Amino acid sequence: MAKIKKRKEPEKAKPVVQKSIPTFSPLQQDLFFIVLLAILFVILLKPMVIDGLSPQGVDVVGSKGASHQTTEFAKKSGGDVLWNPYIFSGMPLYHRKGPVTFSVDTILLFLSRFFSTVYIFYLFGAIGSYLLFRYLKMTPLVSFIATIIFILMPHYKSLYTEGHFAKFRALMFLPWILLSFKYFLDRRSLLAAAMFAIAFGAQIRTQHYQIVFYTAMLIFAVGLYPILKDLLEKRIALFSRSALLVIAAVILGITMSSQPLFLAKEYVPYSKRGKTTISLKQKEKPAADVSADDGVQIEYATQWSTHPSEMLTWLVPRFYGGMSGEEYNGSGVPQLKGRMIPGYWGNMPFTQSYEYMGVVSLLLAVIGIYVYRKNPFIISLLILTGFFILLSFGRHFLAFYSLFFDYFPYFNKFRAPVMSVSVTSFIVAIFAAYGLHFLSSMDIKNTLREYRYLFAIIGGFLGLGILLLIFGQGMSFTHVGDRYDQQVLEMIKKVRKEFFTDDLIRYFLLVIAAGTALFAYLSRKISFTLTAVLLAGFILFDLISIQQRYHKKYIDAGKMEKQHFQQSETDNFLLNDSETFRIFPIGQLFGDNRWAYYHQTIGGYSAIKMYTIEELVENNIYGGWDSRLPLNFNVMKMLNVKYVISQQQFIHENLNLVKTDPRNNLFTYEYNEHLPRGFFVGKYSVITDPYARLNMINNKDFDPAVTAMLEEELADPIQTPDSSFAAVRTFTPDLVEFDVYTNTQALFVISEMDYPPGWKIRIDGQPVDKIYKTDHAIQSVVVPAGNHAVELRFEPDSYYRNIRYSYASAGALYLIVLFSLVMMYKDKLRAIV
Repeated sequence: MAKIKKRKEPEKAKPVVQKSIPTFSPLQQDLFFIVLLAILFVILLKPMVIDGLSPQGVDVVGSKGASHQTTEFAKKSGGDVLWNPYIFSGMPLYHRKGPVTFSVDTILLFLSRFFSTVYIFYLFGAIGSYLLFRYLKMTPLVSFIATIIFILMPHYKSLYTEGHFAKFRALMFLPWILLSFKYFLDRRSLLAAAMFAIAFGAQIRTQHYQIVFYTAMLIFAVGLYPILKDLLEKRIALFSRSALLVIAAVILGITMSSQPLFLAKEYVPYSKRGKTTISLKQKEKPAADVSADDGVQIEYATQWSTHPSEMLTWLVPRFYGGMSGEEYNGSGVPQLKGRMIPGYWGNMPFTQSYEYMGVVSLLLAVIGIYVYRKNPFIISLLILTGFFILLSFGRHFLAFYSLFFDYFPYFNKFRAPVMSVSVTSFIVAIFAAYGLHFLSSMDIKNTLREYRYLFAIIGGFLGLGILLLIFGQGMSFTHVGDRYDQQVLEMIKKVRKEFFTDDLIRYFLLVIAAGTALFAYLSRKISFTLTAVLLAGFILFDLISIQQRYHKKYIDAGKMEKQHFQQSETDNFLLNDSETFRIFPIGQLFGDNRWAYYHQTIGGYSAIKMYTIEELVENNIYGGWDSRLPLNFNVMKMLNVKYVISQQQFIHENLNLVKTDPRNNLFTYEYNEHLPRGFFVGKYSVITDPYARLNMINNKDFDPAVTAMLEEELADPIQTPDSSFAAVRTFTPDLVEFDVYTNTQALFVISEMDYPPGWKIRIDGQPVDKIYKTDHAIQSVVVPAGNHAVELRFEPDSYYRNIRYSYASAGALYLIVLFSLVMMYKDKLRAIV
């Protein structure tokens, strides 16, 4: 039977996908855009990359002051410094030490010796972002535009200008972690799991654990559906393999970061982040004592929360006035032109950054969400975005936030719920990438009616702007912290209103510009390449112009250090005293880390200082009994304070004026009854209640030179010595050696902050079994009668143990990668051999 020949159907016309740069191959385009990103950062970061300057952030200067002496000692000794005795009477440093084992960040920090650190990490984040979008099957041009959306988010600039480098570095790892995890979900291989572990471990090593937590949530959200789908579809073997590989990768990534991760965990219970500090100002004592691992109070942790209305700052940067310090260049209030004014009037105490994400970026993101609303990846990210938004509300949605604060492990150590927005910005860039991807690959119809939803989105943005214009005029434009006379306040309110109006006009112009470009594209008037170039231009203008509102000065770090930390007459006087002692800068001088640059101070600034010193600062240092001068002399005795530094003159019988520094308006007083770094007492009292201890320190009848306050009974009897002395023989950051003598067995009180995980005490070379926490904050040991050598050394076993864990995990991961690559390319290797 003859076969019936089928009629050949005419081939359907394939949609024409317009290439971004038709004259170059994809690889050439990739190289071109990566080089373009590198050039873009050279231009944007010129003061740092070309001129070698640094941003003059408050935290930058403060960090230099706090770390100078330990850094110099480390250079001279060639070893690690694990304790910083120069700030807050001493605090651990080992948990903040950079990772010892080799990883990606090791390379980046090495390159930072030759280029700006910010430039290296920005470029690293940009390349990771570009490769992520390319892996998601987007064109080079789309990947480039999506990358600039991510890396130019204005919030990121505030991080490095204010000195929040750990957070900045952690955010730049986001695209690499998501890229490696997506690769794992596609391959489910040992190599992919190892690569993910290395990327995640490298982010953990940045030591910004709040961003690490948000990243873990991102990975969980993205991986949940693909892995559970295997289980639901009864692919048990694949599900089991995937689950085990993910668990193994997370464990190896964490253990690769044992140093510093587990060291930070060890320190947390001793820091103010790990405990709700006691306040004697409370009228009633809480029913139960707060344990050392209860975390901070929720009121403190949620001060920087996003009010739902402040989400509008994502679209209109100065909806709430912008930053707390804004330069005014308008014409409405000529008296204030060119001056910094308190712009921000939102619900947080203050802010040094914008959470703005870009009008065009958000427009593209909404398009991406709508078009790909059934894509599991987009759904996962959308749910996560909702979660992050609710989490950022903090105290404005306490019922939700407290679920995590009260029940999720270590979550109560975090501050600033608004921080989740910084990861949301990255997700917005992904949504925008999908919006651009859709536009680049769409089959343009003959009628615009097919794109009603796109015009509806654009119209929605315009409609929102109109609503803001109508209802925004009636806002109060006042901040709860405003303390100005009425005339000045009215001028500030007028400026804030002008900020709002100007940025709203800017909003309309950008929406109209982007909408016009899209209309021209959909009408086939222009190509996608030209449309993309126009949108990229709008995005660059939009985000960079907001970045430029940060008016931080760039300075020569070396010159700044010489100028800011130039030795004063006061410094010279104190440095000429060879005794080991601490100083007490009072008033506004107390929180200045500058004093730690040359001296040992009981003050300073650190967000993670030990809770014991925090409680002394809050309750005791100005809790003295003399109304003429409420300095607490008990605290000064306990903490080895010899000199008080003041900006005012006063007269007191216990303080002698020994130095006047008229150039800096400083007065130095020597405390007559100061105690040495170590001293003997023969009496003690056991007070287990911390409230009672703090109250006792404020009691005139208590004398630390005579009686020690302990939290437990001594194992050995002591007596008050008739004759005793204690001289410091050796003093370095990690080591204090005393030559001591006592004619009776007595308690030797050492004015170093009690920290059991780190301090080891030896008497005549023999380890001391029992060290007693003394006077709420310091430590002591029982010393037998006679001459002895007492050695106090900071050498936490956990530091060296976790370094070994890190080496083992890193080595295992690198061996897995090497083995996998050899197996993957073994045929090619054989051919080469």
